[in-house]
Amino acid sequence: MSVVSLPRRDIVTPRSRTGSAPTRVRPAKRSATTPTTRRETRPRHASSQGRLASISVVKKSVAIVVAAVMVSLFGSMLETNRQVELHQLQSQVLQAQSTYANQVSSLTNLSTPSVVVTQANSLHLVNPTSVTQVPATTSLDAILPLPKFSGYAPVTSRTQR
Repeated sequence: MSVVSLPRRDIVTPRSRTGSAPTRVRPAKRSATTPTTRRETRPRHASSQGRLASISVVKKSVAIVVAAVMVSLFGSMLETNRQVELHQLQSQVLQAQSTYANQVSSLTNLSTPSVVVTQANSLHLVNPTSVTQVPATTSLDAILPLPKFSGYAPVTSRTQR
């Protein structure tokens, strides 16, 4: 509902002339005339502010604290879950490293010169007079010296055929 206000009178009613000086009537200085409308202001009650205004401050603060605790617990649960996953991954890495170490040691033991000589004897191969180990850093293109045998096997170079 809007209220329309009427303009004020510019003319002031003269007082009775009891004194010697006459009273002048001056018009009031006005800027552009604009109609003014006023809205009816309601008192600030719970019904005009919504639901939150009807809740007490203590209940609001308790709700905020509970929400903060819930967010904190959720974050802690996520962090704990990540820690458990990390521990499981570390356990898997240690297990894989242990398996790899066992496989390397078993293969290393199978390729020692003494095992090679034993296998050669069981297959009735010629016994070498000396065993020479070639370093792992040796290039595959390098020409190795010919082996020396203590038997009647003919020796031919693999590079010359």
